[in-house]
Amino acid sequence: MRKALSMTLAAATLAVGGSLLGSGSAVATTSSTTQTTAAQNVSGRSICYKAHVQDVGWQNFVACDGGVAGTTGQSRRMESLNLATSGTGGLCARAHVATAGWQGWACVSDGEDLYIGTTGRGLAIEAVELQVGTGTVSANAHLRDIGWQGWVTSGYIQVGTTGQARPMEAIAATV
Repeated sequence: MRKALSMTLAAATLAVGGSLLGSGSAVATTSSTTQTTAAQNVSGRSICYKAHVQDVGWQNFVACDGGVAGTTGQSRRMESLNLATSGTGGLCARAHVATAGWQGWACVSDGEDLYIGTTGRGLAIEAVELQVGTGTVSANAHLRDIGWQGWVTSGYIQVGTTGQARPMEAIAATV
């Protein structure tokens, strides 16, 4: 059974001295990747995410604060993302999905799970838009046949491509 990303984010936030009101008890079974990257973020702001990948499904690890979710060098498309933030005033996101175009915006408060993309349909995420309530968000997308695009930072960002039928294979983000 997969653990909610918000619980991993809660555990990571609590590990660095933060607090999440109403988050319930933290589960102490976060991955070592989550603990390492979250411990480096002492600002109280954090973003964690995990990817649903072609022929893999949901990855069994959560990436936080600059960690990589998805794959590189395997030609496996990212099909869905699960994201959660802390200390950002909430998160809004949407995905540009192959053959479907832009999905509608979805927004959540800090500590809540947000899902974009699709599962079970074999459709690639080609681009992602992210917006945080306060401060900035940064992301970098790894694209098939291109590689890493380079970091983009603002209160609202877009990574990936549209109109090129080029799947995103991995993403890294920070707040």
